[in-house]
Amino acid sequence: MGKIERELKLIIQPKVIDHLGIKMYQKPIDAVAEFIANAWDADSEFVEIQVDSDSITIKDYGSGMTYQQCQLYFLTVGRNRRKENGKQVSEIKERPVLGRKGIGKFAGFGIASKVIIRTIARSNGELTVFEMDIASILEYDACENPEKPIRVTEYAAGNGTRREEHGTAVTLDGVNTSGINLDEFRTDLSRRFLLAQVYDDFDIKVNNKELPESFSGEMEFVFPNDFTEEEKGKIPTLEKIDDGWAVENFEGNEIRWRIGFFEDTIQVEDLRGISIFARGKVAQKPFFFDLSGGISGQHGLEYLTGQMRMDFIDDEHHDLISTERQRINLQSELGKRIRAWGIERIKLLSSFWKARRSTKRLQALEDKISGFRDRLEVLPKRERKTVETVLKKIASFPKLGQARYKEWCNDILTSWEKGRLRDLVIEISETEELDEQKLLDVLSESGVLTALNIAESIKTKIVTIGELNQRVATKQLENKVRDFIYENPWLIHPCWESFRKERSVHNIIKDSGAKNLNHDAFRGRVDLALSAGSNLLLLEFMRPGLEIDRDHLDRINYYVIDIRNALKRETAGQIRNLETAYIVADNKKDNDSISTRISQLETDNILVMTWQGLIEQAIKQWEEHLDLLKERFPNDKRIQQL
Repeated sequence: MGKIERELKLIIQPKVIDHLGIKMYQKPIDAVAEFIANAWDADSEFVEIQVDSDSITIKDYGSGMTYQQCQLYFLTVGRNRRKENGKQVSEIKERPVLGRKGIGKFAGFGIASKVIIRTIARSNGELTVFEMDIASILEYDACENPEKPIRVTEYAAGNGTRREEHGTAVTLDGVNTSGINLDEFRTDLSRRFLLAQVYDDFDIKVNNKELPESFSGEMEFVFPNDFTEEEKGKIPTLEKIDDGWAVENFEGNEIRWRIGFFEDTIQVEDLRGISIFARGKVAQKPFFFDLSGGISGQHGLEYLTGQMRMDFIDDEHHDLISTERQRINLQSELGKRIRAWGIERIKLLSSFWKARRSTKRLQALEDKISGFRDRLEVLPKRERKTVETVLKKIASFPKLGQARYKEWCNDILTSWEKGRLRDLVIEISETEELDEQKLLDVLSESGVLTALNIAESIKTKIVTIGELNQRVATKQLENKVRDFIYENPWLIHPCWESFRKERSVHNIIKDSGAKNLNHDAFRGRVDLALSAGSNLLLLEFMRPGLEIDRDHLDRINYYVIDIRNALKRETAGQIRNLETAYIVADNKKDNDSISTRISQLETDNILVMTWQGLIEQAIKQWEEHLDLLKERFPNDKRIQQL
């Protein structure tokens, strides 16, 4: 390599390095992002990022720099390469240039004590290695000296063979990397750049692992991919849909966007909202164009994520991007028009989301309402329509969980059947704009009456359980007990209240029984199948007097496995899943091996119980419900007397 005889100089006014480097870029992700942008501008096709215990290295395979270019380009503050070259694109690949103000090179000083540059020029193979020590630079700042000597640690003249090794490696030394989670780091980088996702000739890896897709995940709706023709027609400026991006004309400029809605609220702050990208790099962190209230589907903002590409905000005519590329200027005249357009687009898509979600909820309602269908069908047609209207309105509440939905629907139906709250139910059905709070306000007016309905229903159930106990005690087993439970499935557990008799799986159960339960102990057994939606509940009542042993449990296990496998193969059938199987017998052997085997079966939702245990469990659960109501309404004598 020869003796080093060269020196470079950083010429910068005092305190500028503090403002442009140390204070502006205080997170590793911010600093690394700037050097990735440099790699893009240098026409590199690949960037390798290596995070080690006390350093981060960003290596590209771009054009690199000659010794002279290190001085004129890298160590010159505020160089605007676009104006200097008169070009908006890179030299070789003609990529849209990201660098604008010539200050991103100082990003490393926000997190590192030393920045080491190793570069080989594509043009002549010249090698230059130099390092910038922040402590040394700040010493010159303290002396008000604008010239800071930069130490060249290695230099080699141009070499044709070395040209093939062109590129630049930036090492940020003295970095505290202990707080960096590499998976989160990759995800954050993917949200800052669309380059690797949009262009085939650019790839980024962190510790030899590629960045994930930044617009993915279990989204419920994605636009424009999920647009209907009618919805497309509501966006007159929509020119086309290109590879999952909507392409719109905005005042003669192109805006590309894709927006999705998750099924659940977004918990990650950097994902909630719309990011704006210019030339493939983020220019605005996720936001909602300063939107506040007054939109249909207001709750949709909590589920919304999106990306927009607006290259025109970063061209020679406009400069709306802040220096640190975290926000765009919405106060300029162009910015105000962009804001108005963005708000309009959010409002429209949120209304689509609300309608879609409501439709999906209604479809889900049709599945769930099957549990209430028998009760609805006995109502006169006009009454049934009123009650169904209320149930469907409740289904459209975006934040309502399934458990609460089922509870409220059951309250509404019970109240109507008892004839106590009909005026209130009719009022709910006729209310145009109904949300959770308004419904609660209406229901709160009749809280005690609703509670009384529930309390009476629970009391009736407890009496019915007593009747089952009597049937078991008098040995009225087999078909009589089976039919009794068919009519009252909640006897097994409150969560089975909506289940009804299921006949379509009779042959599957029969075949599995013939294969696995062909044994004296299982003669005289009675099976019972109940279903709700696509889920099946199976109950096996063992022959009276039978004491379950280890062999019985193994046979039952294979019996249930075969039924579950058969249901999976029946792809055209409505029943897709055997949720739980109950095995009920007079007694079970009392020893450790039997108890252990029963515990193992429970992990697969195969529950082995005695009649006594089943009845005691049912009574306890419903009595607890009744006690809670009595605690809630201590001054209502009607409830206390139940």
